[in-house]
Amino acid sequence: MIEESALFSSQILWFTCLVSKQENLFKLTSLLNKVKAVEVKTIDMAQGQKISRILAWTFIPKEKRKDWF
Repeated sequence: MIEESALFSSQILWFTCLVSKQENLFKLTSLLNKVKAVEVKTIDMAQGQKISRILAWTFIPKEKRKDWF
């Protein structure tokens, strides 16, 4: 999904995916650096004892994001 998102980098403002295991984040963020994502955010979500994460990334620089609105 990350590699495919680079193909649509100018058409979509934010990409997201759900990551259940924290140990997968390092590999995913490394791949995002490889495809030159401009900004990467990780949002923790808790449901009882289970913690999942939303991984979000964009290829659009912050100063150009205003053009999307």
